[in-house]
Formats: sequence, structure tokens, C-alpha cells
Amino acid sequence: FSTKGAWNSIRESAPPMGWANLVWHPFRISKHAFSLWLAILGAHRTMDRLLTLGIVTSARCSFNCGDIETVEHLFFACPYTQYIWIKVLNMCNINRQMLSWPEEIQWMVEHARGKKLPQTLRKLAFGATVYHIWMERNRCFKNCFLPQESVIHKIQGDVAAKLTGLSLENSNEHHHSLCTNWGMIN
Repeated sequence: FSTKGAWNSIRESAPPMGWANLVWHPFRISKHAFSLWLAILGAHRTMDRLLTLGIVTSARCSFNCGDIETVEHLFFACPYTQYIWIKVLNMCNINRQMLSWPEEIQWMVEHARGKKLPQTLRKLAFGATVYHIWMERNRCFKNCFLPQESVIHKIQGDVAAKLTGLSLENSNEHHHSLCTNWGMIN
């Protein structure tokens, strides 16, 4: 008898999702991976869902931009979070406009394959950004928010702390630039 054998006999088997390696990679930060997994599945309890459940009286965005808070809006359309994403993308040496939530996931799946520094950093940054945006969003229940730069600093700290402990090659100029952007070297 094994736990794995028991689990495989009772669960419904399905092929892995295309984004599975984006979430469940070997260098993941567990709480970030879990939050990213919920976001990809659309399972976070955003204001639109809380309104449907009768828990809140308004589905307006927690960051007070006036729009309805959905997963898509919260993570990619809200001005508060867009600023954070653009800064994080720039720290990853990615200079482009924001995409829609499904397009961002697909872009990350395609551009974060592998275990080298740039790919690992992208996966960690993606998970950390989703996690910290969600944590900041939850501060709405305390009626206070951190400035965007403070959220970015938390993201940077988590990613740098994880990468500092890994032995990833950072000898070329591009890797040096990434390490500098993320505060791992001066």
C-alpha cells in the first residue's frame, strides 16, 4: 500500500495543464505558487464573486479605481496593479505593454520555459507579483493600502531571497543586468 497508489486509484486522471510548470516549478515559493494557481483557475474570491455570494454590497475594485473587481481587472486592468506589473516586467528586462490575463499566462508559459536564470526569475516574479497584489488587495478589509513602490519592494525582496540561495549561472551581461535589477548585486 502507498499513498500515491491510493490517490491514483480514487482521482480522476487528466493531462497536465500547459501552465503547470509555470506554477509548480522546482524553485517555486509555495505560498506564491498556491496564489498563482488560484488566480489561473479564477478561484480567488474577488469582489464580483463576494457580491454574488451576498458577502459584500458592492463589487467595486478594492483599489478604488471605480471598476468592477474581477480576476482579470484586479491583476491586469486596475491602474494600481498595472503600475506594479510594468515595474516588475522592467526588472525582468521585459519592455512591452500589458496583455490580458489569458495572454499573460500564455506569454509566460512560452517565455519562462527552462531552469536558467532569466526563465526562473520570470516564473518567480510572476508568482510573487500575483501573491503580493492579492495580499495587498486583502488589506482593503482593514481600509489601508501600501504605496505601489512598497509592494514592488516586497516582490523584489522575495524573488531576490529565493534566487540568492540558488546556484544559477549569472556570468553573462544579461544575467548581470537581471541580478542588478533585482538587488542581488550592486
